[in-house]
Parts: sequence; structure tokens; C-alpha cells
Amino acid sequence: MNDSTFFASDQVKGDLEKIFQTYQEVASRTSLLSDMSPEEKLDHIQDCKNLIDKQKTFYTRLSLAAKTDSAAADMKTRINALCNAFGYKTMMECMDAMVETLEKAAQQEIDND
Repeated sequence: MNDSTFFASDQVKGDLEKIFQTYQEVASRTSLLSDMSPEEKLDHIQDCKNLIDKQKTFYTRLSLAAKTDSAAADMKTRINALCNAFGYKTMMECMDAMVETLEKAAQQEIDND
């Protein structure tokens, strides 16, 4: 494997910045969840799902780069180890479970409305 070019890419840096910005926006509103209307809660759930979608896309690109890029391979290994600690085989399995939980929460909001 060669030295890391994956994380040096302007595209990757931009994608990571967008993911971080989206995360900050979602996290800042999470503490307000108990005061949100059902519609606001559904919007927040959708924002969380959008964040997960961005993370899934990034993880897919990371996985592809890991075949030839040592830093990407190391990052993928560390991410998967963290997921394993929570009982998931891969990051994708973990994210799919998060989406399922969010969809159940959204359905609860709809049913309670």
C-alpha cells in the first residue's frame, strides 16, 4: 500500500467538513428535542438520517480507498473495531440499525400525533 493520498484529497476534506457541519447542526438541536413539536421532531429525525447517509457514502469511499491507501485502511479498521465493540460487524450494519431506530421513532411520532 502507498502513503495516504485519500485524506489529502480536497474532495475528501470537503466531504468531511460537510459531515462535521451537519453533525454539529444535528447535535445542537438534539438537546431541544423535548420542546419540539411533532413536525419538528420528524424534521430532526430526517436530518439525522441525512447525516447517516453522508456518513455511509463516506465510509463506502473509505472502504474502496482502503484497498490501496494505508491510512484509509487503518481508519476503516479502527471504525470497524469501534462498531464491533457495540456488537456490529461493520459500520454499515451499525448505520442501518441507527436508521431503523430513527424510522421507528418517526413512526411513533406519527402514531402519537
